[in-house]
Amino acid sequence: MPDGERQILAASFERTVGDRLLAAERLAAWLPSILDGALENVDLGYSPATHSFLVVARTRGMTPQADARFHYWCARAGGMPWNLTTGRAEDRRMIEERATRCEVRSVEVAARNVPEAAARIANVAGAPPDRRPASDAHPTLSMDAGSAAFAAVTWDPAARRLFVPGVSAPPMGDVMNVLLRVPRMDRPLEARARVVEVRGEADAAPGRAAGFTLSFDGLPPILAAALTTHATSVDDPGVNSRIAPRYAVNAPVKVQAEDGPTARLEYANPEEFADDYVENLSQGGAFVRTNSALPEGTKLTLDMRLPGGTQLRAPAIVMFRNPRGMGVKIELDEDGRQKLAAVLARISARPRRALVVDDDVLILRALTDSLQARGFEVLTAKDGQEGLHIVADELLTLDLLVTDVRMPAMDGETFVRTIRGAGGESELAIVVIAGTLDPALEKRMENAGADAVLDKALGPEDLAAAADAALERKRLVPSGS
Repeated sequence: MPDGERQILAASFERTVGDRLLAAERLAAWLPSILDGALENVDLGYSPATHSFLVVARTRGMTPQADARFHYWCARAGGMPWNLTTGRAEDRRMIEERATRCEVRSVEVAARNVPEAAARIANVAGAPPDRRPASDAHPTLSMDAGSAAFAAVTWDPAARRLFVPGVSAPPMGDVMNVLLRVPRMDRPLEARARVVEVRGEADAAPGRAAGFTLSFDGLPPILAAALTTHATSVDDPGVNSRIAPRYAVNAPVKVQAEDGPTARLEYANPEEFADDYVENLSQGGAFVRTNSALPEGTKLTLDMRLPGGTQLRAPAIVMFRNPRGMGVKIELDEDGRQKLAAVLARISARPRRALVVDDDVLILRALTDSLQARGFEVLTAKDGQEGLHIVADELLTLDLLVTDVRMPAMDGETFVRTIRGAGGESELAIVVIAGTLDPALEKRMENAGADAVLDKALGPEDLAAAADAALERKRLVPSGS
């Protein structure tokens, strides 16, 4: 980027209460460090009516690394990052409109004064007065070893390297604090780590997720033990199929029972295609459409000639069955994984389709972008009523639904109950996102038919990753189980 070129960045945080408010404050306080000396001044705003926290940063001579760092840490803090200079004009207008609705504002705050200004606004917003000053900390990667998202993190104890999946990443070579909250431990564990590998979406493949790798120096033994206990080992045989997209394959097979506990699925001729075929193939498994579904736990051999002439033979096991067929888990060796990955790159007949429903335009757009980055074709609706019309029009073509809880016209709970009550979308994965989670809400939404209930504080990238994982689980787990 030419020296002296100015750019404007923005970060929008919604429902900033509790930990989310502290995360927004920390992001603002970290800006001088994150932007690596390019920060000129900052506008900060807060709306008590909507609990919205807005950050607008003006920069000069910002490097691409600093821009990537800003987007990553903003997303980690649960905010929606925007580059208003290179982005769309409507994005800038939306941010300007939100700024005018902030009753509490600090305008053109010099870089050296940003931590104090952010603390003052956080005080007005109700942050606890005894909190750790944000100006004393460097950007910190906080993780909860007891969370569902942590199941996708992998740890190599021999190399002392931690892989963190996600569609965004800090720049190569960045040094950060790592803070790990461990179940039943009063204090979190901390260490310093360096980014030694970044794997973008272009480098990702089935079983090889996008993300970044951290290398630790001076790793405390207690943190090493916690990572070994709670993170997935790189030696776990299931690690290559943990995050595996599905594809519309429609490869014909024939289901034949053999003597003993093993059955065999053989390639069928074209005339048999209408009865038995494999669909939604991934590195982890497939769904076999058949009228002769086998019992759960039955061991199989998959013998298929896939599009392009590739022949694949692999052991599998029946995970569930329903009136339309059975879901199977595939167990591949390294040669099989490479062969299947090459096939999947060619035979993806259509992108996976998602519907995102939220009345907040910024969240709707950010989630749409994050899901599209993971290969989804995304439809959107502003409330449950509009969403119902789309579900009716797109019957049996949607793979994933992500919906907010609180919306006008029809709320998320009614929306989910209506879809599940209709019975036509029993295999649709439904993920509910909420500004504030509590056990009662989670229970209600699960009873309504949600497959996962997530906190919006995860940010768009992690929400998209968790929704993707919920879709994969849905494909391999029977409805109602």
